[in-house]
Amino acid sequence: MTPKSREEPLRSVELYRFDGADVWQEGDERARLRGYFPLSPGTPGAGKVAGEGLMMVCMEIEPGNYLPIHRDSAEELLHVTAGRVEATVGDATVELPTGGVTIVPTDVPHSLRNVGDEIACVLGIFPSNELTATFEEPLEPFGTNVVTIGPEPDAE
Repeated sequence: MTPKSREEPLRSVELYRFDGADVWQEGDERARLRGYFPLSPGTPGAGKVAGEGLMMVCMEIEPGNYLPIHRDSAEELLHVTAGRVEATVGDATVELPTGGVTIVPTDVPHSLRNVGDEIACVLGIFPSNELTATFEEPLEPFGTNVVTIGPEPDAE
């Protein structure tokens, strides 16, 4: 049997060619970012490159803004591709410059804050194609504090 990855042609995707989604928390002007899900199941245009066992989110965070505290249902690798952020994971805080990485264990509260003078770009890579993120406060435009991303159910 040939692995699926060998049956299909190799494809590539430009990470920032997708329409981003502005997300925020009401009542906090700094709890705001733009998110892209270029390799995630269900993202229009990404189906040809979506992995069966991984997911990625691209985040753009303006100077002074932050990704609010939340917990993810899967381990996450954070990689800063531009700018400088402060990552708080559990009780620890570390500054990550461009090229910096850190790991966030499953279900550990974490957040990111742009501490630089330019837009920070951060990749969040998950070893799962399903993810539930639980925030302390509702996240807009979703209107809930629990956001789930994953494969669309098969049509019957």
